Amino acid sequence: MAADQGNIAEEVRRVPNADWFHVDVMDNHFAPNMGFSAAALKSVADLKQAPIDAHLMIENPENFLKTFIEAGADSLTFHAEATNKIEECIDIIKSNKKRVGIAIKPETDFSEIKQYLNKIDMILIMTVSPGSSGQGFLVSQVEKIKEARKEIDETNLDIWLQVDGGIGLKTLKTTLEAGADFFVVGSSVYYEKDPQAALDGLRNLIL
Repeated sequence: MAADQGNIAEEVRRVPNADWFHVDVMDNHFAPNMGFSAAALKSVADLKQAPIDAHLMIENPENFLKTFIEAGADSLTFHAEATNKIEECIDIIKSNKKRVGIAIKPETDFSEIKQYLNKIDMILIMTVSPGSSGQGFLVSQVEKIKEARKEIDETNLDIWLQVDGGIGLKTLKTTLEAGADFFVVGSSVYYEKDPQAALDGLRNLIL
């Protein structure tokens, strides 16, 4: 979302060192903005530069999962708040042999998704409200990250703990120390003159 979507192929090439491309899909209902369509996601996937992490900020995602899978998503994360068919969403993604993630907004308690942890591959804790790039990091979410990390470790589950929203040099360190291990970075990379150097600087905090 932080990249120039009108020139997405060139934007992808500006970060050849990216491990994944996180594609924001929004419907202007669940999140107050419009994001990538399936066709736009496919244009990124077709470049085959890195796997595609599709973040579906849309209502009733169970109706659209197959479309984004067919477009080339390697991992699909839907919001627990956006559907009453969480089990169905998990089953659709798993049956298509893709990674499945569940996201929660800042106001949602971690306890809301604990019962699904043994069926998923990733938890996404939003550290801003879904909808727009460049928002400030919500410090209130650090305790939720710690809570999720404790649950993952105590249950010995193989789950990635992703954070998304306001992640830069300072907040990456904060969320890393809290237990996150998959970091979505947007404006802190694409708003810089040299996105590759910016991404390298962030990665150096982890490695």
